[in-house]
Amino acid sequence: METLSVRCNHCGAPLQVAENTRFVTCQFCQSSLEVKRTDSSVFTEEVAKIADNTGRMAESLEVITVQNEIERLDREMGMQPVASAQKKAGLIGGVMGGAFGIFFAVVCFLMAYVFSSEVGGVFTIVPAGMGCFGLLMVVMSVIGALNHEAASSKHQERREELERKLQALRQK
Repeated sequence: METLSVRCNHCGAPLQVAENTRFVTCQFCQSSLEVKRTDSSVFTEEVAKIADNTGRMAESLEVITVQNEIERLDREMGMQPVASAQKKAGLIGGVMGGAFGIFFAVVCFLMAYVFSSEVGGVFTIVPAGMGCFGLLMVVMSVIGALNHEAASSKHQERREELERKLQALRQK
């Protein structure tokens, strides 16, 4: 069996290793070494350093994974974090839309009442149907706003949790 002469990466002591050996322990400093081969050379590398490098790579990968999760959450919501002024503007718009829907429904029901006492027939049914449609739209917009607010709140909580985790990972 052919042996190779290599030096310990830690203390520099000469080592004799078999040609197919992959790991060796230095007899002088007791370092665990991996025997590495290239086309032109054979050398050793400390296993502890390899483990340290692997640990740092795993931490970097975890940071990237958390960053990607934050970006995915933002894409799913179709927005970046919403400022409080934008939330207030959305709330005001929802209130104004609801108020208009109620106003529309009241006008339609008044028209139906007026037409029922004067003309009757189809002229009563159409405005009454439009009034019902207006009320339905108000209810649907309120439900939509509540669902959006709940989803937005859940998104914000998850995003803050991931931001805290990312901050903790960066402080390591």
